[in-house]
Amino acid sequence: MARGKSVRLLASIPAKYSPDFMDRLDKRTVLGKAVVDRYSAVVADLGGDQNLTRIKLSLVRRFTWFEVMIEGMECRAAAGEGVDIGSWTQLTNTWLGIARLLGLERKARTVRSLRQHLEAA
Repeated sequence: MARGKSVRLLASIPAKYSPDFMDRLDKRTVLGKAVVDRYSAVVADLGGDQNLTRIKLSLVRRFTWFEVMIEGMECRAAAGEGVDIGSWTQLTNTWLGIARLLGLERKARTVRSLRQHLEAA
């Protein structure tokens, strides 16, 4: 069966890029709050940002954005809009690959003992 005209994800590279753009998202918007909340939850699941390398934090950002894009496509499909299943599949497989790199299980945070906490004060 022919796929017909495909609905592709459109992406463009901004003329000016600055790192850590997620920190500047408007958290008053539904999307901004959802992205930041999900990012923070995944970082917490991995033991907190002090336990993660720069590369893992970068992977968490990508993981979060892929998740938001996947759910956006699923919302459009649920509303009866056309969705390119190939793009959805590719996004989902990439998301899962990043999840496997990050680790699918929660990790305990490193915490100081009461003695260490009192000695530091």
